[in-house]
Amino acid sequence: MILSKVINDASVTYNEKSVEDVFRDILNVNGSAITPENVEKLGAVAAAHRIITNSLAAMPWQIRQKDGKNRIEVSHPLSYPLKVRANEYMTAFSAEKMIFSQAFWHGTGYAYIERSRSGEVEHIIPIPVQPDIGVNPDDNVRWYTFAVPDTVNYGRTLTRSFTESQLLIYRFESYDGVLGRGLLDLARETMDSDLKAQKYANKFYSNGARLSGIIEVAGELGQNKREQLKEEFNKKYSGDNAFKVAVLDLGMKYTPLGISQQDSQFIENRQFTVDEISRYTGVPAYMLQSGKQSYASNEQQQLDFVVNTLTPHLVQIEQEWRYKLFSERDIRDGLYIKKNAASLLRGTHEARANFYTKMLGISAMNADEIRADEDMSPLPDGLGQKFWMSKNYAPVDNEEAF
Repeated sequence: MILSKVINDASVTYNEKSVEDVFRDILNVNGSAITPENVEKLGAVAAAHRIITNSLAAMPWQIRQKDGKNRIEVSHPLSYPLKVRANEYMTAFSAEKMIFSQAFWHGTGYAYIERSRSGEVEHIIPIPVQPDIGVNPDDNVRWYTFAVPDTVNYGRTLTRSFTESQLLIYRFESYDGVLGRGLLDLARETMDSDLKAQKYANKFYSNGARLSGIIEVAGELGQNKREQLKEEFNKKYSGDNAFKVAVLDLGMKYTPLGISQQDSQFIENRQFTVDEISRYTGVPAYMLQSGKQSYASNEQQQLDFVVNTLTPHLVQIEQEWRYKLFSERDIRDGLYIKKNAASLLRGTHEARANFYTKMLGISAMNADEIRADEDMSPLPDGLGQKFWMSKNYAPVDNEEAF
């Protein structure tokens, strides 16, 4: 399907693995059971992944040009793959979310840039696997070799190598500029501990929120009788039947094992995982449905999330996309692209009205620019192109004004 376009003219290797083995290899990280499928069972992890990838992918692109001191919106062929359809099978949003999701989990997200014969970008195709990275000693060019399952002939693997110029590369975190580090690496211990705690909690509460006990009987029982007695007792007095009155005969005596108040409330300690995921990803705790919440503090934290968490990612994305997608001539002509982070800070109608009033009053915006931000048409006859200034302001060196 879509990957066959990327791996066109690729080499083919054969192996004896099943389809399940192939996909398990793709998603496996250092041979551990910490995979996206497993850790997404943790609510805080799933929420952080959703919030970051959706926030980055949902921001609209702006294609602009520097013309002296002016910054103008321009029409460009990149508009279609960036804003409408990244490739034959994916919307622009879906393709970007896939790139950012790969980086969130594994450290780096990749997309193949498919160009026309004239060099224009036609499609952006995310590659959902991690590559082997090598450097050609003859020319010091770095190559990225991807291996994906053949969707037509199961048991086969398609491989192809790309240079950096053929790929969009986004790293969630990196210490050397080459290898990315994702949450599966950064927060491995935290997520592993919480998965174990979650598994323990499931067993704990499925047993009626109590530990096992000891049944004493007079005399000696064989192994079969012991197993039969244990099975019968669990069937009658655990799960949905927990806390019912037990009636024992033949001199049997049941002694429950004790549990401390601290152990019974251990689930509260899992709050630590939420805090840790918040620290690793930069997603505010209130967005993970944790901690005390108020409208004023949440609004400030939303601003902090955009400025301190998303902005470093946006700078990397904008620089990479501009360098890889524009031609040298486009860059010389002052063309650049940027994500409109203001879309995440729209606020309430009242807050936006106050903001626009202030911007209009100092001639920072005109009516048509305000209407464009609100997805409205310009005023007729160019009326919205006028700039206005409050008469209450005057230059400090204008004596007549005072």
